[in-house]
Amino acid sequence: MNNKKIKHSLLSCSLILLSLLTGCDNTDYKTRIQEENDNINPNGNRAVCLRVGKLFSNMYPYTIHYLEGEINPKDQWDKIAANNRLNLKLSLYAKEGLFTEELVGYDGDKPLYRYDLTDEGRKYIDKKWRGGTNFCFGRVVVDKILNVDHQWKDKPMVIFSYHMDNVPNWIKNPEIYRLYKGFGSMEAAVTGNKPAKGIHYYSIKSDGTLKLSVGASGGLVL
Repeated sequence: MNNKKIKHSLLSCSLILLSLLTGCDNTDYKTRIQEENDNINPNGNRAVCLRVGKLFSNMYPYTIHYLEGEINPKDQWDKIAANNRLNLKLSLYAKEGLFTEELVGYDGDKPLYRYDLTDEGRKYIDKKWRGGTNFCFGRVVVDKILNVDHQWKDKPMVIFSYHMDNVPNWIKNPEIYRLYKGFGSMEAAVTGNKPAKGIHYYSIKSDGTLKLSVGASGGLVL
């Protein structure tokens, strides 16, 4: 490469970087964010994964149990609340046909139910079983870019609205999706009553191009 081409290349990179740093950003973020979501979700069936609990394949059929007693204030993990939450999730998902539910006895006056995955439930299981049983579904479809924030000069933040395709009926049960408050756009995303909001964070590389740092339009929801 001769000196003239090197200078031209450096000038081009400098202009790209300068345009990003000064907010003159002509990036087609709508297309880019759509492609980023589709690249990590090529089959359009795992934009969102909902964690049921730490139930692995070798634990089925699983019989619920009850925990009681004082909560240790030094323990950041409330085991009683977590167990109650798991029992509730199993019951709700069973009503939607993702688990079988069988009464197998009592603990005092409390019913003990045994659960196993149905064929329908297995359709939505995260194949990697990350941290237990997770039901996955959906494809993010970007509607429009709402804002490109250059407050951090080398880290653009892009806020966009989207809706979801391939949403199964079982997640439309408000008793289920309202349990997952960790994903703020859950209700909007699954009901389609209004656009959901997502955020993608980028960093600017040395050559002036963008690198996705964090994509927040889906993911594992606890």
